[in-house]
Amino acid sequence: MVPEKLGIFRKLLAKIGKRAFWATSKKMNLWMLSSMAYCVTKKYEEIFEGDTGKAVDTFTEQFVHGSSSIMYELLGTMKIFFSKSLDDTEFLAETALYVILGSKWKKFFGQPRFYKADETKEGVPQLVLQFSRCVLCTGLHHGEIDPKKLRKNSYGELLARALVSLMQLIQDYVGNEYTLEVKETKCQLRGDLHGEGITYYYPKRK
Repeated sequence: MVPEKLGIFRKLLAKIGKRAFWATSKKMNLWMLSSMAYCVTKKYEEIFEGDTGKAVDTFTEQFVHGSSSIMYELLGTMKIFFSKSLDDTEFLAETALYVILGSKWKKFFGQPRFYKADETKEGVPQLVLQFSRCVLCTGLHHGEIDPKKLRKNSYGELLARALVSLMQLIQDYVGNEYTLEVKETKCQLRGDLHGEGITYYYPKRK
């Protein structure tokens, strides 16, 4: 049974469990991940006759779809730490980042910040995640991806979309009626000092 809110004991288990999971899971070199993403993007760019925006959008959609099996595996691993309360969102986001990146997640991301509906201009709950280093953009050389050619998605948005797909699975699992959407509001590739992604918790339409 899913608790209404996480207690001290479950949070302690989560802190121990995330470290155990990371210690025993397979690791991927982040430079290799960045290089692979760049190579796939450039290949799509060739297919779409130089259309960088279409290449990035296509790769993003396929990456998110292809990562669904991994997200379901993480769901099964983490479900003991879920609750129905959005007050636990920051804790769950931090736990998810640790499970994916280990203790090094703080080298890339700031502390997740959750805002209730009455604290936002849009009137919907939001999770704000800032990052000083983009996992995908870190391996790029200047000029390899032209941000002016991008369309719907920014270059690094596929990772944000994958993480939000996990957060959506959590909301569905606990029975909350929210549809999650993410938007990268700041991007270092576009010239911002840091990246920023905002996840919006929209009430599901009946």
